[in-house]
Amino acid sequence: MFVKFHILAFKVDQILSILKDIIKNDENNSSFIDHPVLIGSSAAKWHIHSFHKPNNWNLVATISQSINFINNVNSCATITDIKLIYYPGSGLKINGVFACIDESFIIFDIELASEKVDLRKLKQEIKEKYYEEESDKVKDYDKIEFENFDGDQQKPSALMILELCRDVKEKKLLPFLPSFPCIVAPLKILEALKTSHIYWSADFSKNIEDLHLLRVFLGYNSILKTQPLCSPQRDEQIELLLKSRIKEIEIIRGVPGAHINLNMTDEGSLEHKDNFPAQGLILHNDIHEFVKYGDRPIYESLNNDEPKTWIKKSLFEKVDYQTKLNCAREEAMTVALERYLIPMISNDHETSYDLALARLCTTSTKDWFRQFVVDNYPQLSNLDKDLSSIANDIINKYSLKQKERHALMVDLETRAIFETIRPYTEEILSFDDYNNHEIKRTAIKITSPVNNDVSIAAVVTTLCHDRVEWSASVVVLPSNELEVISNKSKDSDENNKDNIENKDDDENKGDVENGDDESKGDVESNDDDKSKNDVRNDDGNDIFGNFSDSSEDIIDPLNLHPHYNSSKKKFSGLTFKHVFAIHFNCCGWESSESLCICAKSADSFAQQLEIPDFNGDLLFEYVLDYLNPTLQDDCGAWEFMKLKSEKLVSSKPHHPWYCVWNYALKNGNNIYISDDEF
Repeated sequence: MFVKFHILAFKVDQILSILKDIIKNDENNSSFIDHPVLIGSSAAKWHIHSFHKPNNWNLVATISQSINFINNVNSCATITDIKLIYYPGSGLKINGVFACIDESFIIFDIELASEKVDLRKLKQEIKEKYYEEESDKVKDYDKIEFENFDGDQQKPSALMILELCRDVKEKKLLPFLPSFPCIVAPLKILEALKTSHIYWSADFSKNIEDLHLLRVFLGYNSILKTQPLCSPQRDEQIELLLKSRIKEIEIIRGVPGAHINLNMTDEGSLEHKDNFPAQGLILHNDIHEFVKYGDRPIYESLNNDEPKTWIKKSLFEKVDYQTKLNCAREEAMTVALERYLIPMISNDHETSYDLALARLCTTSTKDWFRQFVVDNYPQLSNLDKDLSSIANDIINKYSLKQKERHALMVDLETRAIFETIRPYTEEILSFDDYNNHEIKRTAIKITSPVNNDVSIAAVVTTLCHDRVEWSASVVVLPSNELEVISNKSKDSDENNKDNIENKDDDENKGDVENGDDESKGDVESNDDDKSKNDVRNDDGNDIFGNFSDSSEDIIDPLNLHPHYNSSKKKFSGLTFKHVFAIHFNCCGWESSESLCICAKSADSFAQQLEIPDFNGDLLFEYVLDYLNPTLQDDCGAWEFMKLKSEKLVSSKPHHPWYCVWNYALKNGNNIYISDDEF
């Protein structure tokens, strides 16, 4: 189960004010460490020259040190994005991006630690200062239950890190802040921190490589090649840090492999529900027969005739190391065939195997078997069978119909995640009634794989007017709310129909009784029709008709598409459900080319589905991947790809809307760009 994080502030002045209030309310605000602690890849690079170049800077700091850091950055650079975030169970973090003089971008992340933090005292004060006029955020903010970290409960991991590094002598000057020294966390702490999030699939390839490189330099992997690698014997304090860190991450991101059901604590389990057989025609256990190393798959001899998806730990420990490795390899190869090669998601057998092995280390296994795969990943990563030919043999033997290859708009790993969600997705076809040459609306409903009673809907609307202006929006909301909206719209249509019929009767009657007033009656009827059907917002513009100056306003019966106010150069009537909105003016006779983008996080909706490691980014990208909305070719709106967003978005392939959405999220949510900026 995911726990939603809360953004308390997203402006420098607001964040500094809140941090100063925390210090003011902290009666024991003595700094117990002189400098912040540098962790992550930047710290590892300081110890290991061959470590990959870091792409961000991670610090653990006291409240006072965090204020000092922000002030130093703000004095010499432009902070383009900054957020103060509260994570239930672990405390406060500051995420930010700033631009250097050379136009490069620095991403930083600060974990705040204090000997005494009681945010409950600040809750009302923060609300009154920063949430007075934002009703939606006030409602969300009221739900936050801040805990007091000063008490009998275990210390947060950030505070543990500072305490462990209090006497460390190694210091580093940050290249972008030459007068701001940091303590460099020792390798033992960096290894524990890397281990703490190795079970989550995000950035797994990088994390597993980093983890084993750290273990090599610590001497943890210096054993005979005939012996299994195992988790290192850590110091008691570092082991406590690791356990605390894992608990905090689980609170925020959910427990990987939690969906795997174990009836006996001594059993290892693999994620076989037979609900993802290759195209529904070959079972997981049958695929095992094609990759076995002996007369039968190894797992069959390790379960004492228990359910076939289980491996008994006591039997696994008795076999030699090579058999253990082959057992894990058989499982990884089977998953690679089942999920990637046979369904034609991929035709690269090595990449498919790597993805399958990553699943064994994250969401497809749990407990001791998962730990064995993680610890022995370097040995398991060598593929010794030709899975491509095996996949062809299976396809031919079972006469499987190969799927039409999808034009990859996302990377293969993301594509694999999406394929597991597709069985729980259905397209909503009832919107066809609202489509015409100007308006196109599509939607999907995603049901939680964990709870069938929970589902969300995503609605994509595109609108083009006179080949001059174009707009689009993506709305996400609980599916039951969409059903209510649809029903209200139908009822409204019926009422309008009845009103028109009654009006006609009245008019006919009036024509007979009051013939002299015929022209007057016609005028009054027309005005009535307009008042009944025209939907206006606070600005007096029609909600769906972005082009309100036109004589042919377009009305949205569902009231989902936001209004673009051309005079104010921004969208109005937006709610938290409007994850994305874009308006493009493609240079009409009297107007210049311009673009307006509004973006909001979809994390809260993704969390409702309770899918491991499924966040708002993936949800938004999945909606675009499934519905594949396109721009009107005659509007020329593809020009928005000229946005200078390359430094802030991933180099992986994405749908164009995703890139623009991500750009807006990092640069102010509501952005207006004129033609001279294209």
